[in-house]
Amino acid sequence: MEKILVGMNPESASYWAGMHALNLAKRINAKVFFLRVTKSEMKDMALSSVNNDREISTRARLEPLIEKARSEGTPVDYYIIYGEYEKELINFIHENKITMLILGDPADHEADRADFTAFLEKIRHRVDCCIEIVHEKNLTG
Repeated sequence: MEKILVGMNPESASYWAGMHALNLAKRINAKVFFLRVTKSEMKDMALSSVNNDREISTRARLEPLIEKARSEGTPVDYYIIYGEYEKELINFIHENKITMLILGDPADHEADRADFTAFLEKIRHRVDCCIEIVHEKNLTG
């Protein structure tokens, strides 16, 4: 069985990456893992942080999709880990034998894109799974 991981960090939690993973899993009979990585220093401030608001918002939007996928027979797990995003993501991929990593494309800011590209370059040589990048759709016309 294929194992799909949706990597989520506080700065770029992606609803679209989650939606894509769940739709893909249904088509190819895969298990989906959502991995939310929060910096260790944020652990003590979790209830009052802006990042926690993003987590709640993203998870609230994903929760109905996750429940629907589960009711249709797609296995889905959701994890929250405190630590460094890159390290925890790589560890999770290795420990769980992930076959596909799905990440959301960051905002259109050049600095975010440069950081994201550097991040991808660092991890792609350290994992042996496919990596898909999902671009956010603009639904307002």
